[in-house]
Amino acid sequence: MSEQDLPHLNPSAQLSALLGIGCRSGATVVGLSAVRRAKRLAFVFASSDLAQRTLRELARLERGGTRVFQVQPMEVLTQGFGREDAQVIGVLRGDLARGLAKHIEEQTP
Repeated sequence: MSEQDLPHLNPSAQLSALLGIGCRSGATVVGLSAVRRAKRLAFVFASSDLAQRTLRELARLERGGTRVFQVQPMEVLTQGFGREDAQVIGVLRGDLARGLAKHIEEQTP
């Protein structure tokens, strides 16, 4: 899968709030380096502004079952936990990931 095949996700305040809870509970990892090191990711949200090579690298995570989305503007998601500079957010498998999956399914047609 290439970066062009990555689905785009429109960020919402509700999604931002869920990610904020996840950040406080330790269910998320923030930043490209942390996402690269993380195991058992359910979701990755990446800024559409990232370099194509980086988006291709993140797209390869889908081979392991991680769902990867491009997000624009990323700041809408990151404001929930005060990291407006973050370009990549990973969500570990678990309760938060199940809640996000439900929210994303409701949001996408």
